[in-house]
Amino acid sequence: MTLSELLSHAAFPEVATYILSRAAGKDETERLREAALTGEAFADTDELEAQFEKLDSASEAGDRLNLAEKIAAHLARSVLRAQVKAELGELPGEQNRWVGANIQAHTVIMHRARAILLDSAGMGDAHDATIATHAFRSALQAQTIQPVPGPEPETDPDTITVTAPEDTMLPDPTDLRKKILEHAKFNLAGLPAALRNAEAQAIYLDAVIQGVTLLGHRPSEEDTILWATAATGMLLVDGHYDCKDQRFFRHVQRAVAELSSSATEDSRVQIDSHGDDMQMFAPHPEKTQKIAIFAKVMKLLSANKRKGEKIFLQSLAATARKMIDRYSDHEGDIDHLESMSNSAYDIHVSDSSGGGGRGDGVANVDLPPLHDPHGYQDEIEPNNIRAVSTIYVSYQLEFAITACMRCVDLFTAGLLAINASDGNVREIDNLAWDREDFLDEAQRRSVQSRVLGAPGGELAFGQQPNSEFNTLLMRVVSAVSEFEREQNVLTHFDNASRGRRYQSTSGEFVRKAVRDFAANASLRGWAGTAFTAERLARQIKRVMMVLNLPALKNALGVTTGWQVCERIMQREYGVNVNTVLHRTLGVETQRIMGIIADNHTIWSSGVTGRPLFSTDREEGDLSLRETRELMVACQHFRAVNGVNDTMLSEYAEPEVLPATPSLPDFGMGAMGGMGGGMQGGMGGMGGIDMAGLNQLREMASSGQTPSPDQILALVPKLN
Repeated sequence: MTLSELLSHAAFPEVATYILSRAAGKDETERLREAALTGEAFADTDELEAQFEKLDSASEAGDRLNLAEKIAAHLARSVLRAQVKAELGELPGEQNRWVGANIQAHTVIMHRARAILLDSAGMGDAHDATIATHAFRSALQAQTIQPVPGPEPETDPDTITVTAPEDTMLPDPTDLRKKILEHAKFNLAGLPAALRNAEAQAIYLDAVIQGVTLLGHRPSEEDTILWATAATGMLLVDGHYDCKDQRFFRHVQRAVAELSSSATEDSRVQIDSHGDDMQMFAPHPEKTQKIAIFAKVMKLLSANKRKGEKIFLQSLAATARKMIDRYSDHEGDIDHLESMSNSAYDIHVSDSSGGGGRGDGVANVDLPPLHDPHGYQDEIEPNNIRAVSTIYVSYQLEFAITACMRCVDLFTAGLLAINASDGNVREIDNLAWDREDFLDEAQRRSVQSRVLGAPGGELAFGQQPNSEFNTLLMRVVSAVSEFEREQNVLTHFDNASRGRRYQSTSGEFVRKAVRDFAANASLRGWAGTAFTAERLARQIKRVMMVLNLPALKNALGVTTGWQVCERIMQREYGVNVNTVLHRTLGVETQRIMGIIADNHTIWSSGVTGRPLFSTDREEGDLSLRETRELMVACQHFRAVNGVNDTMLSEYAEPEVLPATPSLPDFGMGAMGGMGGGMQGGMGGMGGIDMAGLNQLREMASSGQTPSPDQILALVPKLN
């Protein structure tokens, strides 16, 4: 195909529009075509034909823009080579190489190609003529003549200056910023001190919003929010924290260019070659443009959050980039993308927070404050309660962890009919190699026994199982359920009494039951327990992601991850697992403890003088929404746990309990195992004879039963 035929292609007007930086008329397109034909002798028609074919098939704006740039640069090289040959009578190798190297679709020097074509067509201005003449003279000498005219007079090629059109005013970013912060937030971990306050974050977001607005064609509000959210996360991940830096707008441009390109091809938008006319929006956003994948990931992550919870901007960007890099693994499939993005997000939050956890009750490991943030001196530490709730979930899902690890063993041994190239099965292999980083069964049982009083765990010397946990939890559930039942009865009396109210007193019974339970859980959640909870949360999320892999479910002939557990536990261990029971107990107990932790200041009597629960007629310490959530969670807990009316009445009654300390006791019990014990001192209390204790252990391990006299002889009484 000849160059004339190629330039008659239906897509050439799009190339002309790019060269002019505005819509090209019919006459302007024809003049540019005639100018390009002057370089016909040096045009590679095969390459141009391939580029025009790609332009025909490209559906994404970023890809079409890149191809238009490449075609324009190719035509400009051909025209300049023809001009050099006309001047010298031939085209020497050095001159030819200079043209090839310096007339490119490149960020800094693309303006040369546009100026050459515009000047050759007689359509350029004085500055275009200056650039074209400089390129011609430099080509004749086979070296770049100094000074080099830039895109605009006296502009450093490495500095980008973009101005809005005269009739364009930047909108106030306040409303857009507020809408972004409704669903996303900054992760303070890793941020410099200057960016840790709300005012600085607002200024930063405003700068990004204005930059995105400048680079777009006045997009809709929804599009601006999406692009600004994605760009903000990327800038934070890349370490561009100073929005007052003169290079900050350039960083925004690079982020927008990255979002405009495709996830399947190495196509990047030239970020400063077309000024404020950068096209960012794909005509088919459901396909492979990177911003479309960002939108999908953000939607999936937001859908999996609890009501009112926000996603971290940095982790959103890191997760979306990972999904873009692994596009071939999911190819846009929502099911695969959901499991992969949720896992990647949780891992990034845990890794980047340095033990900060998610802060949603799943695994919160923020360092506990030295005093209650609301001013109340209280032994209930909310972060400790969240950590304990995570350990409780791990206890209820022990069967899932066991089933998953067995699947990993079968997969590693080649005993599962799974193709290695099938979907995301690499996650199983990754889990096999990462399992050393997780807690094994003995370690999990030990933590669960110490924190929850669960059976089967071995405790270090001086530690005691929390045998009261389950009883206190049952008292909370029973007290809430009894209160709800009483309220329903009182409602009937109220309706019959024509406005005369019958007062309920069991709300304070609930307050006491919750306080006793919260103090117990808080005491067991200090220090390393929180970090253990974070590790368990990561482990559970990896486990559930693997159990829900389509390839694994297909290999076992089931449709859900829970059925995978049932099939493996029954086939491999001969155990029938009640997945509904364990899942409900884990979810509802975590919800109950989350509400307790979120409202940790209201469980002390007489703090506000209001009733505990809110009703349709009266406001209490606990909001109406949380009141209903707590009651529903307790109903579900009772339903699966078989708590009948007799048990309900028994546990709902208030009971006087021994005083619970607010801090763990690391004195006699915990320190007794160090060295030879603490002999003397400490109020005259004697130490523990470790040699005698070890002898007792040896007798027990060998099957010997020590007599009472032997026990008294080996373990001396305390003075």
